[in-house]
Amino acid sequence: MNRQQQTLLELLQAARAAPADYRHAALSWLERDIGFDGAVWGSGYRLPDGAVHIVGAEVRGRPAALLSEFGEVSALDPVSRGFARDPRRLWNVCVARDYHARAVRPVGAYLHRHRIGQFLLCGVSCPGDASLAWLTLYREDQRRPFSIQEADFAAFAVPFVLLAEGPAPKPAAAHPAPAGAPGETLSHREAEVASAYATGENYKSIARTLAVSPATVRSHLLSIFRKLEVHNKIELRLRLLGE
Repeated sequence: MNRQQQTLLELLQAARAAPADYRHAALSWLERDIGFDGAVWGSGYRLPDGAVHIVGAEVRGRPAALLSEFGEVSALDPVSRGFARDPRRLWNVCVARDYHARAVRPVGAYLHRHRIGQFLLCGVSCPGDASLAWLTLYREDQRRPFSIQEADFAAFAVPFVLLAEGPAPKPAAAHPAPAGAPGETLSHREAEVASAYATGENYKSIARTLAVSPATVRSHLLSIFRKLEVHNKIELRLRLLGE
């Protein structure tokens, strides 16, 4: 048994024996062969229009706003839609190169804002349904793309790492949740932020109104999106206002 095979076996055993520590162990192992400085470990499912609905995601090495702001550009992102069509395909992306065209520049600006110069994306799908699991590995340095060796190793290792943890969540209904009043599952401050954001205010104006920092507003929005199971302003408006 070679070193990689031995490590894969150890990861599988770790996933069964100590599931709470598994992700840390798996990312530490991947980092030995792939130099990355941030990651998202996500799960979700494919929507009928080809987009990815995120059910859960764990962010490492980047701010939580990386997730909450993705909904604002997701419809423009060809990589996430390509991933939804073929989850096992490895995407080795250089942001400056692959998001240069005018139509996708907002996605590139979003990635640069979160210190992402390169990323690798690979995942798995569960047989018989549309559920997905994935890992995205980030590198800030725009001048140091992931090498062929790093990409090949990720294509080999990431699917196993994901499958060893267990199946991705079963997909929920792909229809918007019924409209409801703000505060049903939110704190008082979250309800204030949700209402303001859904009616068109941006982070800075909400922060000024509530006398908090824009970073605090982003943190509240991440919690709001998770609780209400929405991923952008349009979905939030539908959830809260039914329009």
